[in-house]
Order: sequence, then C-alpha cells, then structure tokens
Amino acid sequence: MDLVRAEKLFNEMLERGGTPDNVTFLTMISCARMCYLPDKAVEWFEKMTSYGCSPDDVTYSAMIDAYGRAGNVDKAFSLYDRARTEKWRIDPVTIATLVKIHGQSGNYDGCLNVYEEMKAIGVKPNMVIYVTLLDAKGRAKRPWQAKKIYREMISKGSSAQTGHLTLM
Repeated sequence: MDLVRAEKLFNEMLERGGTPDNVTFLTMISCARMCYLPDKAVEWFEKMTSYGCSPDDVTYSAMIDAYGRAGNVDKAFSLYDRARTEKWRIDPVTIATLVKIHGQSGNYDGCLNVYEEMKAIGVKPNMVIYVTLLDAKGRAKRPWQAKKIYREMISKGSSAQTGHLTLM
C-alpha cells in the first residue's frame, strides 16, 4: 500500500466533487495502518466528522489498532471498552494489538483476559494472536500457560513453526 498515492486519490476525488464516506475513511485509515504510519491513521480518523461521517464499529476496530500502534494505549483501551459494551465487531488484528500492548507493559494477565474475551465474543484467533500470546507467556515465565495456548493453537488446526517452539 502507498499512503501518498492514496492521499493523492482522495484529494482528486474532492476536486472532482466527490464526497468521502465511511468506506473512504476506513480505506485511508487501513492504508496508514498497513504502511506502519499509525499517527496518520489517527489524523484520518479525526478528519471524518469534518466530512459529515460518523465512525462505525469497523472504523473503531481499526482505530483501536492504530492507537495501540501509535502508543496511545489509554485511547486504545478506552475504545476497546466501548467496543465490548456496545458489542462492536472486533477483528483479530485489533485483538493482537491489545494482547501485544499488555505484553509489552508486563500485564501478562491482561493478555490472557483479552484472549478469553476474544473467544467469548466469537473472534477466531489467528497465528499472530497465538504468537503474541506465546511470546508474552514466555517472557512472563509461565510455561504452563504457553503450553496450554500452544496445544489450543494446534487443536484449532494451526501448524507449529520452529519459531513458535522457541517462544516456549
């Protein structure tokens, strides 16, 4: 993805009289996230209302990830709390970000709590979530939890890589 080109297209759309909608902004936010420019994702999110758009659950999910990547942990968890209360759709990338935030701050129980909440709301774990959890549990010196997560990962059909075993 190329954020510069996406921004150029956005400006061309405006020049031609086009009106951005939620999909437009989600595209810009996601592009910024995928380009590892979380601060730009925040900028695009904050522009939405000036164009008459209101964020929806998909946009908020993207922003939880963007705020987490930008280091704005309080904002990420504030949106996550709201997401749980209002039953927004949360994607696996967002869950992985929240697990990673907890792991980096040393809140290893928080990692597991987010993981359990994820399963309760029906989000299917992906390999990134498993690896992030295994890493956090390894750093926490909790091999019994790492083994449990590893067994669950295998039972759900994910295949172990050499890197996963070194995390344990």
